[in-house]
Parts: sequence; C-alpha cells; structure tokens
Amino acid sequence: MTRRMTPEARRAAILDTAQAVIAEEGYRHLTLRELARRCDMSAPGLMHYFADLPSLLNALLARRDDADIAEFRAHAYESALGAIDDITAYYAARSAEARPFTVLEAEALDPGHPAHDYFAQRNDRTLEGLRPLVERDYHHADELLRVLRLVIDGLRLRVLSDPGRTDLDTDWLGVRDVLRDLFAPYARTHPPTAPPTTEAGAGAEAGAEGDAPAG
Repeated sequence: MTRRMTPEARRAAILDTAQAVIAEEGYRHLTLRELARRCDMSAPGLMHYFADLPSLLNALLARRDDADIAEFRAHAYESALGAIDDITAYYAARSAEARPFTVLEAEALDPGHPAHDYFAQRNDRTLEGLRPLVERDYHHADELLRVLRLVIDGLRLRVLSDPGRTDLDTDWLGVRDVLRDLFAPYARTHPPTAPPTTEAGAGAEAGAEGDAPAG
C-alpha cells in the first residue's frame, strides 16, 4: 500500500528515485512507468506531480543545481578565477557521482534532447553568476566574460567527449595563469567601494569588503 505523504514529500521522493535511476543505470533507462513502479505509484498518479519526462528531468536538474549553488554561495571568493578554482575542484572531487549527469549533458548536446535547453541556459547562468566578481575586479567585464565562456565551454567539451575524465580541475589550472596574465591590463587599480548588489554576487560581497584597502 502506498504511504500517505504530503505533496511536497511525495514530489521529493519521486525526484530522489529518479536521481537514483540515473546514477545507477543512466537517463535512457528512466521512464515514467518504471519510475512509478519504483515509487509504488500508478503512472497516472505520478503524472499528477510531473506531467511528462521532460518536466521531471528539468525539475531534477534544477534541484541538483540549486544544491550546488547553495554550496558555492557559502564561500567568499577573492576573484572570479578563484571561484572557478573552487568550482572545478568541487566537481572533480565528486566525479563518480557526477558522471551519469555528465553523460546526460553530453547527450543533451542534441537539440532534440529534452534537457538541451536546460543545459544551454544553465551555462549562461553560470557565467552570469561570475559577473559581479568580474565587474568588481576588471574593466570591460562583458569582453572578459566572453573569453571565460569560450574557455569554460572548451573545458566542458573535453569532459563531455569523454565522460570518464576526472581532471577538469587540472585542465582549468593549466589555463588559469594564462588568463590571469591576459586579464591583468584590464584590472581595476582600486576595486569599487560599493559591493555588488545582485543575489548572484552575495558570496562576492564579503570578499570585496575583506580585500578593500584601508583608508
């Protein structure tokens, strides 16, 4: 008999089960019928929470990313390049856990894949999350963010072409110092005294205050 649960708890349990299926068997083995069976529900009952597989997949990916973003925002980064240091190290340390989702992202390069738009928008959000740090430390932030986007896309493509790779952080460190030298002529001599006000820059505010010169 199906356990009585609040709608929120039931929704979370469905997503937990879907994540376990992807981690164990990959996205291609995820179907609403099989997921309903594992959740001890009928398919129509499950569809009350998620109308179709794309909506379930997008909710699962958003929940997973929200947890990662909360982890990143808990830190005060001294620079955009330092933030990327920590982010690449974070995922490298979780490579086994992340691998099924890396495979999923590689499959989603196909424009017809249900998660294609999600991952495209996710990469845009990642770069925009770095904007407060880049604008704090450099002039011509738009141009420098474009360079970062090209570099990060290139690094991600290396991983997506071989999901078994676990050295994203090593690849990043190999180009970071080159970027630092490239960005140096555009550095602001004195960082702005007013901290970034966007939510994405919450972690940067503490870093800006800690780095501000006395007087």
